[in-house]
Amino acid sequence: MNTYKVAICDDESLTCQEIEKILIENSQQIGAKFDAEIFYTGEALIESIRCGSSYDFLILDIELARMSGIDVGKFLREKNRNFHTQIIYVSSKETYAMKLFSVQPLDFLVKPITEESLFKALKRGFEIIGESEDFFICNVKRENITISCKDILYLSSNKRIISVVCRDETIEYYGKLSEEMKQLPDYFVQIHNSYVINLNALKKSGTDYVIMNNDEQISISRKYADSFKDKIFSRWKKMCCEG
Repeated sequence: MNTYKVAICDDESLTCQEIEKILIENSQQIGAKFDAEIFYTGEALIESIRCGSSYDFLILDIELARMSGIDVGKFLREKNRNFHTQIIYVSSKETYAMKLFSVQPLDFLVKPITEESLFKALKRGFEIIGESEDFFICNVKRENITISCKDILYLSSNKRIISVVCRDETIEYYGKLSEEMKQLPDYFVQIHNSYVINLNALKKSGTDYVIMNNDEQISISRKYADSFKDKIFSRWKKMCCEG
């Protein structure tokens, strides 16, 4: 049975205790053990992360007193560059969905938290944490190079030169973007004739642009605007239905 480290952050001590109780008392049912830490402020949680603590899951209240749960999520993704910790937001309100998009949360649960809704979110997180890795293969100077898809931010094409922009490097070679797309998983989406982006590396989106995790801004062409919006909303719809 795997053990997962969980940070529970809510300024209501009763909510923290209830979530911790669900995790501890139902570990056999859900098929996992949990090492839970409780925080009552976003500042305390961030300080713990800064001091070297790492977590598989953050269960975060959005309406914290000073630093909100969204602020904590942005710190984790943008400042700490952590994209593997799964964030589950909780709130008494249902109006936050699009505000949470840039933080890439695993789920959004409405209080009071039920065992069923929390279990569904955690099980989806188990699949993401433990899922087999997707790889992308490109031929550079007659040599095949294998790249983990989670490291790719986007692919671009300019005069038949493909650029695979990763977190730490950019790989260039000759090819066709349409052909390269055939081996990409479904969380990659085309937003322009010359650009295919990794939705898991998306920091922010506007009506006609996206900003990736490396702070690069890429334009969304009119041709792909509707399909991009459909892809974004289908991801949220799937998340809400499963939750």
